[in-house]
Amino acid sequence: MRRYIVGVTGASGSICARSVLRHLIAHPEIERLHVVLSHFSLQTLGVELGVAAKDEAEGLRALLGGEGPQVPGGKSGAGDKVVLHRSGDMAAAISSGSYPCDGMIVVPCSGGTLAAIANGTCTNLLHRAAEVTLKERRPLVLAFRESPLSLVHAENMVRATRAGAIVFPLTPAFYNRPQGIEEIAEQFTARIFDLVRLPHSFGKRWGTAR
Repeated sequence: MRRYIVGVTGASGSICARSVLRHLIAHPEIERLHVVLSHFSLQTLGVELGVAAKDEAEGLRALLGGEGPQVPGGKSGAGDKVVLHRSGDMAAAISSGSYPCDGMIVVPCSGGTLAAIANGTCTNLLHRAAEVTLKERRPLVLAFRESPLSLVHAENMVRATRAGAIVFPLTPAFYNRPQGIEEIAEQFTARIFDLVRLPHSFGKRWGTAR
């Protein structure tokens, strides 16, 4: 059974975060899913998903389709698979390399979060969890969402890649002829699952029947 961390930042792409989280929860090999939402992700959720979330718990509930997450020290929810950590809780289990985890996905990943991870400047739990993932040589996928790119972005991408991260820009493919936004988001999720070595049967692959 596997454990993963998902970080959600304030960059555009809440629908992609929603797709990744829902597919992870449904995956039979996932035992535990640790989630950290940045403060600014709540504002983006409101704009893109049409929900008003006053705190991280409400934001995650919106991403999960109304199911409540498990909060450390609180009541369970979302099938007991999901644990929500406050972004300011630097003493959370996922802040230590001794806590067993199989990898981390930051979706969407903002330019500021990329910079913090690339340069090792931790100001919240999301940054710290990513730092731990890199130092423990675990898969770290940064689903970067920014356009156009500045030289600062490009240099931070290089720095993060050299440190061991996989920079995965949220750039849609069109060979699969997506019929809507949800299908585009699911295709992103399929590719992210490939990168963290999670088997799956959704999305479409070039040169195959599905």
